[in-house]
Amino acid sequence: MLSGQYPSNPFVHALYIMSRRFDSKSILLACLVISIGQLSMGLVFPSLPWIAKDFDVSLEQAQLLVSVYLLGFGPSQFIYGPISDALGRKKVLLSGLLIALLGLLMIMFFSHSFSGMVMGRFLQGLGTGCCAVLARASTRDRFSGADLPLAMSYIAMVASITPLIAPVIGGFINFHFGWSMVFISLLGYVSLAWVVLAFKFKETITQVSAIPSPKKMLYQYKTLLTSRYFMSFASIGWLNFSLMITTVSVMPFIMQNQIGMTSDQYAMWAVIPALGMLGGTTLCNRIRPILGNKKTLLCTPVLHVCAALWLFFCPLEPLYLMLGQFLMILGNGIALPCAQALVMSPYHKNAGAAAAMSGGGQMVVSSMVSMGLVQLGLGEAWHLSLVIIVFTLISLLNILRGFSCQEAKEAQIS
Repeated sequence: MLSGQYPSNPFVHALYIMSRRFDSKSILLACLVISIGQLSMGLVFPSLPWIAKDFDVSLEQAQLLVSVYLLGFGPSQFIYGPISDALGRKKVLLSGLLIALLGLLMIMFFSHSFSGMVMGRFLQGLGTGCCAVLARASTRDRFSGADLPLAMSYIAMVASITPLIAPVIGGFINFHFGWSMVFISLLGYVSLAWVVLAFKFKETITQVSAIPSPKKMLYQYKTLLTSRYFMSFASIGWLNFSLMITTVSVMPFIMQNQIGMTSDQYAMWAVIPALGMLGGTTLCNRIRPILGNKKTLLCTPVLHVCAALWLFFCPLEPLYLMLGQFLMILGNGIALPCAQALVMSPYHKNAGAAAAMSGGGQMVVSSMVSMGLVQLGLGEAWHLSLVIIVFTLISLLNILRGFSCQEAKEAQIS
């Protein structure tokens, strides 16, 4: 905990934090921003088979609507971060969302052409890339000290739960109104969000500066990547998110192919791990003011070891498998907000670059890890338990390494 700002007694400290007025309006706006990128991806998943059928293309070709979105969404974050540090968060955010709206309009006008839709999805991803960066960067601008992990926990909760809920909503819209209504709904949601943010989102950057050159941007990212502090805590977030994405990808295969469960049945069981994320972020908010950052983060390896042992020895039945996944995601829910707050804490002036490197890196690493593990043949519950153990050991080393850094000692963030 930061020294000199709060009562030294941990229980008094916790009561003090809970009694303070929390800027919930700013958090709601940040959650709105982070949800745009997640919904833009997740709502489309259930419609892909119908799009493939209507355009007479293969399902693999229809997957291009997801791939090109990610191609725009991921790399653009590295541009939005430094530019928002220079020009301000609001201008960059509203400009990015206008690009996303332009992409959605292109999908509407070229809905008869699959190539036109692919181009529109790329443009949409290019625009919504600003959301992941600016939700975190603006939160770092507004919050500090013990309030920062609390604020980040809500963003992490929305960012993690939205991908689980979005396909359900997208499936409902597609079933009742057709796949074109999915994109119309996205157009309406992003338009409404733009209006709300234009009037309610307040700028957090007071001094405007020149847009950094590509050389300076690369230098900023090189500095972050060579920082022991940044890489230790950023990699905790990357690994925990990768583990969650890998599990979400593999578990439907185990439940449907090995147990014989239908997709509708699996959707009902998948609520259990989603509750794990809610429980984890809530628990993080409760115990972090009492235990401190380090002890709170160390709860995650304990929960992950329990999850790994459970999945290794449990019977191949839905309830047992979901309980194992619940324990794992409960640990993710504790680690993600805490790690993200620690990553952002020292970078007040360069919050955009730090958020871009943290968020963009998380996306790149999770994509590579999940695809790599699936290619290796990850398809059994005991396979998953071994992966959890390996990731747990790496995360534990990063926790110990991060808190032993000079920056951590100087800031007294333990």
